Amino acid sequence: MERDRTDKRILALLEKNARMSAAAIGREIGLSRTAVQDRISRMEANGAIQGYRAVSTDDGLAMARAMIFIEIAERPCDKALKWLAALPGVTAVHSLAGEIDAVANVAVPSAAELSELNDQIGSSPMIARARSQIILRSY
Repeated sequence: MERDRTDKRILALLEKNARMSAAAIGREIGLSRTAVQDRISRMEANGAIQGYRAVSTDDGLAMARAMIFIEIAERPCDKALKWLAALPGVTAVHSLAGEIDAVANVAVPSAAELSELNDQIGSSPMIARARSQIILRSY
């Protein structure tokens, strides 16, 4: 379904802060709270918004964060992409065009858990190849 400029602005605000209230979004873009809620409900129903997730930052616990670059072994890719997105520690999965089929953003409590996640992804018959890159710092 085609999204208009207002829907795109709402999505951008929710991507920055998924807990932002409909009233605050409305003030930001010039719509009523009810109009924002209606648009959000429509985007949830048509799949433009597929969920909300909490991504914790370093609150005293060391987090191992990485990007895993994935080549998918089977087509169509949807089954593998949905499986990847559901894995614990995976915060986002991006489908790509080109040599790499997808990139998964992950955040887990330790390097050992990152290693286990890498092994789990790499051993799946749906995955042809997976390479991870540790994130040192984000700006």
